[in-house]
Amino acid sequence: MKTILVTGSKGFIGRHLCKVLNNQGHHVIEADRKLGFDLANHEDVQLLPDVDIVIHLAAFNGTKFFYQQPFDVVRDNLLPTQYLLDRYAGRVERFIFTGTCESYAGAVDTFDYPVPTDESVPLVVNDVTNPRWCYGGSKIANEIQVVAAHHQFKQDYTIIRYHNVYGPGQIDHFIPEFYQRAQQGDLALHGWENTRSFMYISDAVEATVRAVFEPAFANQIVNIGVDDEISIRDLAQKILDQAGIPGELILMPAPPGSVKRRCGDISKFHQLTD
Repeated sequence: MKTILVTGSKGFIGRHLCKVLNNQGHHVIEADRKLGFDLANHEDVQLLPDVDIVIHLAAFNGTKFFYQQPFDVVRDNLLPTQYLLDRYAGRVERFIFTGTCESYAGAVDTFDYPVPTDESVPLVVNDVTNPRWCYGGSKIANEIQVVAAHHQFKQDYTIIRYHNVYGPGQIDHFIPEFYQRAQQGDLALHGWENTRSFMYISDAVEATVRAVFEPAFANQIVNIGVDDEISIRDLAQKILDQAGIPGELILMPAPPGSVKRRCGDISKFHQLTD
């Protein structure tokens, strides 16, 4: 059994992951702003205890915040990752960083990189003036931070790129956000032609646990998702049908910078887990 620090433990994925790790008998130490931990404060991070493994989930996420609070998004992604690496690089068995499929959106849109998209895709910021890139761009920098710590301090790592995880207790994500609006009669659908792949939370947590503990994932970047693509329009219609909500979807253009297609190539994950 391991002593594991989980940052962002009160977030959507963090809550589900901590429950599974605790049930497996690990000693889980939670660090989350809701628990009074400010990971953007260097002194607070230096006071965190010694652990065997770090799973760094904490991030400022939510599409609406990319446009409303982009500077806060950048700060709250860059500083905690830097400070956690200052504290733990070279001192833990593995540093797990949870990245995002947003980081390669620029390569898909600008250079027509293949979809499903593998982990070797170039990470491209195709418009630095678009505030949406505050999230994907800072997540790219986070990956650079983690890999740099590996080269300088010999710190083993795993970088996970999640692809649209959904499930109970989630907020600030398309599925719960659209469902709540639809219940109130708001059927506006932005980016209806875009396609995404969606993974249920229990599957994402199981995949994450495998990535944390299986030796084959050391010093690897790996997609976690499914290889099922669905258009936003078709998904919204499924939600209306399942919930029994009447009405016609109001089709609207996507926000600037929203990638048209996103689906991860998950063959590497299958290879590493046999």
